Amino acid sequence: MILKQTLFCAVSVGLLASPVFCDGAFTPVGIVVGDQPELNTNAYTAFALNPLSPLATVDYGAERAGYPFFVVSSLSQPVQLEVKYSEEFNGLDHPFSDGPYSFSNQLGNSFRVETFNIARTGRITSPLLQGGQRWQSIRLLTKGVVEFSQVGFDATVDTVEPEDLPGQFSCDDDVLNEIWKLGARAATAACVDKHSQKAIWQVDAGNGVYMRSVRPSVSLNGTAFANYTLEFETRIEKGGSWWSVASPMAGNAYTMLLTGELPESSRLANVNTTLTPPNTISLAYGVDFVNQTTLTTWVLDVFEVPFAVREDTWYGVSVSLSPSGYLSVSLNNTQIFNISKAAYPLATGEFFGSFGFGAYQDHAAYFRHANVYDTGNGSLLYTNSLTTEDALVEYGTQANQESVCLDGPKRDRLVWLGDFIHTARILGVSTSRIDHARGTLQYLLDSQLDDGELAISSNIGYNMKATPDAFAPTGSYYLSDYQLLGLISFHDFVQWSGDVSWANATWPKWQKQVDWIIGKVNSTTGLISFNAGAFIGPQDGGSAVACAAVQALTGAAEVAMALGDTKSAFRYQQVAASIANAVNRHLWNDELGAYSSSLNDIGNFSVSGTAYCISSGVASSNRAARALATLSQLRLGPGYKDSSDVSDSDATVNISPNTNGFLLPALFQANATSMGFELIKELWSAMLPLDELRNRTAVGASWEYVNAQTRQPGLGLFTSLSHPWGGAPTYVLTEWAAGVRPAPGPDGFGYRKWVIAPEAGFQIGLKRAQAKIVTAFDDSLSVNWHLQDDKLYATIMAPPSTDGEFVFQGRVIRLSGKDSYSVSVGVY
Repeated sequence: MILKQTLFCAVSVGLLASPVFCDGAFTPVGIVVGDQPELNTNAYTAFALNPLSPLATVDYGAERAGYPFFVVSSLSQPVQLEVKYSEEFNGLDHPFSDGPYSFSNQLGNSFRVETFNIARTGRITSPLLQGGQRWQSIRLLTKGVVEFSQVGFDATVDTVEPEDLPGQFSCDDDVLNEIWKLGARAATAACVDKHSQKAIWQVDAGNGVYMRSVRPSVSLNGTAFANYTLEFETRIEKGGSWWSVASPMAGNAYTMLLTGELPESSRLANVNTTLTPPNTISLAYGVDFVNQTTLTTWVLDVFEVPFAVREDTWYGVSVSLSPSGYLSVSLNNTQIFNISKAAYPLATGEFFGSFGFGAYQDHAAYFRHANVYDTGNGSLLYTNSLTTEDALVEYGTQANQESVCLDGPKRDRLVWLGDFIHTARILGVSTSRIDHARGTLQYLLDSQLDDGELAISSNIGYNMKATPDAFAPTGSYYLSDYQLLGLISFHDFVQWSGDVSWANATWPKWQKQVDWIIGKVNSTTGLISFNAGAFIGPQDGGSAVACAAVQALTGAAEVAMALGDTKSAFRYQQVAASIANAVNRHLWNDELGAYSSSLNDIGNFSVSGTAYCISSGVASSNRAARALATLSQLRLGPGYKDSSDVSDSDATVNISPNTNGFLLPALFQANATSMGFELIKELWSAMLPLDELRNRTAVGASWEYVNAQTRQPGLGLFTSLSHPWGGAPTYVLTEWAAGVRPAPGPDGFGYRKWVIAPEAGFQIGLKRAQAKIVTAFDDSLSVNWHLQDDKLYATIMAPPSTDGEFVFQGRVIRLSGKDSYSVSVGVY
């Protein structure tokens, strides 16, 4: 019998069906029951699984995030269920779905497959969140019949839909409307409220820390340790226990998985005994024991334990890293292995870095009484009983202590400094969540080193303010150009929010970062010379880095002026002008008609270099036009490849919505309107469910990468399909197609002065457009314009304490002192 559903109600909005939310939950829009995943679902209703129809495919319509729950209405006998979560539909056909995501502690389940023992009716909730998915499959693994009245996710992000955000955009082109929503939904899914991402460890005063299905989380107190011996006690509750040594906060480590005897009485029906053989210790170098994602892991060996490893039994573990290059493990004083690192050439990591504890997929274990000794002299380096709440802080497993924006909701759930650059602007035109933007920047500031650098990828479970220096040995301060992108984000946030008070309170820290950047100006070339890597282009003498520095310093000067710090403003402007002159002197390649990638790569050029040299104002109008004409050489598939040295014939080449997003505002700024419109339509339409193939990968949000040849997700199942760094059209359409922008300079902060300039929207063929943004003056600024009888009519609503200009085809109309304005101008 199928019971009547009790919680679900739904509407259809845009191209993706969207549910109405009941009590802070995401609920499905579609379902089909059969024996394999099915793309085409029916309207959601209560359902049952049995051995003849054991699998339900559940469609949530768009990107969702939260703690999975299941309301079991009827149960013939205890059953086991295998549940998969995936952004794209194809993940449901893979053994590990679209995961795992064990690159770092992400305050959520490290795995995308979860198995449940169901022994009662009622509401069952998973203790670990799933950060981002559209699709879910629920498979009955055992005999019996189970009926569900409801399934869903207790939301861990805002449940607001793009259509209901404070910031809005729409026009007469439905595809552009859906593209605008991509960045808005990605930002909504990636930005989380304080304490919304719960602790992933539990602490017991006697048994220590308890963990399930999470990557080993690393102690902040061991990041500078090397050649040490780690001792601890572990008790397996289910499956096994997992730990790591020589571990960074994120990335490759030596990981060891102790698998128990897996007794038949408690063994899960889907357990993979090839991957996790009973009574063994598996040793890997990497982030996991499988290569489901693009992060390669090497299983180095599997060692048998010469006795049964029982559940609910304490075992003493000793792991020794010796200066001579040997790694040994003992269990209850019995040595299980003693190997030479040299015998495993795939294990490239040194015996340096911290240690951590976790539990593999569907495993659960306790850990307590951790001690670390110097392997050489036996001195005690560390001790922690792991029986108090302080362990959650030290190992970064506490609930998030700040409202922040993550890189993406399902993967790279870190606070990335450089990747925030697009998110910062998306928030201003969509969610208007000042707390999310300010919280992100504050969290990054809390990681600042004495020299001024900010961490580029902060974990959300740690206390960054308490011990930023502990992160210095972990590789958290590479990619030096992210300092530039972070500084640009700071300016952009202050520009749209008008939060000059917070800017003033944190100004000394930003000045330290600016001083660090200025210290990287090469005294010989006048360009930027970084020594710790760069993402957007060559780190030494590169055009992208140098022009981004000009933009960052110019923005910092604007903030300084708003704060009354004219001395700093003048200094930053002078340095920016000097770098700009050096770029034009050394890197403009007249024969190429573009800015060279770097002094050491004169013959190549890049998207990022072209973008930043235009948006920063380094390029004259003539050089900007020539550089954009040359840019056609980078056109590949739906967008522009990153650099001219990338092969067009390489089937693995991906188009980056991130770097193409740098280009978008530069195109409109340089009046290359048709190029910008074409890029938006071609690249971002790949992310929309415009046909059955694209419906498999569409989640209503902007992607991380797009394959140049297939227009499918560029990193396969690993690709984040909800990545705000790919959402630039959201703010570009508001600012250029509708034409709502802050006035240039400090006067435009918070939209105290504004510009309505709809000419770009008119040029791309729009007949109407409207947009609304929230200002710092207790009201919104909006425009609604349309064409009729060779005239453009615009209605503008604005806070009366602000003033602005309506600009169209060379005509400027000043608007001041009212809360509404009506404008009409002829078009030609």
